[in-house]
Amino acid sequence: MEQLDHLHQNEDSSPELIEAERFAAVIAQYSEKMDREEKFDPEVISLLKEYGVWKAVHGRDGRESTLTQQCRWIEALAARCTSTAVLVQSQLTVGHTILLSGSPLAGRLLDEMREGTIWGWGLTEAEAGSDILSMRTTARRDGDEFVISGSKRFISNAGMATRYLVFARTSPERSSKAITAFVVPADTAGLSIARYEHKMGLRASPTGDLVLEEVRVPAASAIGAIGEGIGLALSTLRWSRPLIGAVSVGVARGAFEQLMKIVAPNDRDLRAFTSSHQSKGHRLADLLMQVFAARTLLYDVTSRSDASGGLPLMWEASSVKAFCSEVAMKVANEALEVAGKMSVGAGAPLQRYFRDAKILQIFEGTNQIQKNAIMKELGQVNFALM
Repeated sequence: MEQLDHLHQNEDSSPELIEAERFAAVIAQYSEKMDREEKFDPEVISLLKEYGVWKAVHGRDGRESTLTQQCRWIEALAARCTSTAVLVQSQLTVGHTILLSGSPLAGRLLDEMREGTIWGWGLTEAEAGSDILSMRTTARRDGDEFVISGSKRFISNAGMATRYLVFARTSPERSSKAITAFVVPADTAGLSIARYEHKMGLRASPTGDLVLEEVRVPAASAIGAIGEGIGLALSTLRWSRPLIGAVSVGVARGAFEQLMKIVAPNDRDLRAFTSSHQSKGHRLADLLMQVFAARTLLYDVTSRSDASGGLPLMWEASSVKAFCSEVAMKVANEALEVAGKMSVGAGAPLQRYFRDAKILQIFEGTNQIQKNAIMKELGQVNFALM
């Protein structure tokens, strides 16, 4: 029984949605191997370009893709391979920052991304995660160049990226105008990867520490005006947090679909299973409700954002990220319990979904940080106008 049909039964099967699901099915055959070997298969990187995925997610024919379209792609990929979904999500995050900046470089850089250039997002530091103003990496002006020194922590696509978007302090003051974003090619002298993380989940996605030792870049490589880095980063989070919500929905959906294949591969088996195991049948019903609720929240927020032509409100973006990631963890955990011993063997998809789900509650701002953001805007919520 194909659970995808049930989850999509009230939706129009647009060409973009069909395209995303078909490509995700192709990528699925690589997911277990990449997880085991802790690296991307070069064929997957080639397929992303060959199938035109980068052009699909960044936009074709001079038109930017909508937030909903991007989330559809990411959900489909995450349901089959979370690491691939996060790779695509990370590129959309960088791309949106570049687009928001209005930089003269934006057109060329986005065209390169459509052709498959891989980027890393260099914001987080050991002592500056959610508190961006604690950033210690500096960019010192020297004529028509900036000299960047410092280090970045937990950088996705480390060592695989050919460019990094590095945020650095251009003013010693602790103010909203103290940070600037710079384009730094990976082969720039003084840039290196200090170490790689061996992670519980997202094992194919390389994560490492980026070290910048007197790295010189042209002043023209600044994305946005000097001092606009914090504004760009915060605006980007209003776009990228729903993308993490889409990863989470994909993980939850993938875990649910895999569980259904184990306990009830067809309608007759499902009737027999729920008749003889009513309590487990109730758990399946609860998991379906959770996936449905998360998915409905995600696409309600993205569709209203697309209709308005703007970004989601911060409380909306944070609600999507926090709620959907909690659902992903709950569904993956419950699926393991219901499936029992059939779920825990090496290479079993359910245990991979479980390991992948945990980080979704942590990165792009922990769920506690999301609740802080929601708390600040409680007075702005008006359900009557939604």
